[in-house]
Amino acid sequence: MFISIRVLALVAVALLSGCASTLRSDISAFHRLGQTESLVTQDSAPRFAVVAADSDQAQSLEFQSYAALVSAQLRARRWVEVPPDQASLRVSFRYGSGTAQSVVIGDAFSGFYGSYGVWSRTGPGFPRGAAVGMGYPIAAFPRDLPRDVRVIYLRELSLRVERAAVGGNSPSQVPERVYEATVRSQGNSSSLATVMPAMIRGLFADFPGPSGVERSVEVPLNFPG
Repeated sequence: MFISIRVLALVAVALLSGCASTLRSDISAFHRLGQTESLVTQDSAPRFAVVAADSDQAQSLEFQSYAALVSAQLRARRWVEVPPDQASLRVSFRYGSGTAQSVVIGDAFSGFYGSYGVWSRTGPGFPRGAAVGMGYPIAAFPRDLPRDVRVIYLRELSLRVERAAVGGNSPSQVPERVYEATVRSQGNSSSLATVMPAMIRGLFADFPGPSGVERSVEVPLNFPG
C-alpha cells in the first residue's frame, strides 16, 4: 500500500510538470436561474451585459478579451447581448492567479515521500500565508534525502449573474444574484492568457448545470477558432 501511494504521488507530480494539451478545471456553481434563462425559446431570450466585478480590471484589455469569450459563450446559448442599461441580467467576473511551492522529498527508491506547499497570492481569490501539506512533515525526513522544489501556478475565475434591480436607482432596490460559479485550475504555466479561454469553455460546457454540485471538466487548451 505504501508503495502504491508513493508511486501515485510521483505520477501526480510528473503530470503537473508535463506539457499538457488539455486543461482540467474544477468548477463549483450555485444558481437559481429560471426557465427563461435556462430554457431559451425564440419568443423569450435573456438580455445580458458583461461588466467587470473588479474596478481595477474594468479598463484592462486583458479583461475585455476574456469578456468577449464569456459573451460568445452566452450568445451561443441564444442569450441576447445589449448595453448595460438595457440588460435584464448583468454578468460580472474577476480572475487572478497565485503560486504554491511544492517540495518533494525522496524518490521512488528511498522509501520516503512527502510534500509541502505555501500559497503566494498574486490575484483575487487566494489566501495569504496559508500552508498546505501532504505526506509526512518536512522535519520527519532525514536531511540527506534528495529534495525537489517545484512551483505550481494556481488560477481562478469567479463569475456571477445578477438580475437587474426593478425600481430605478432606489437604495432599497438591489440586484438579485441568480448564478455564481468559481473555476480553478493549476499547472506549470504562469500565463493566464494561455489557460483562461479553456477555463471559460470548461465553465460553460454544462451551463448552468446542477446547482450545488462540484465537477471537474477537461477541455483542449488550443481550441480552433
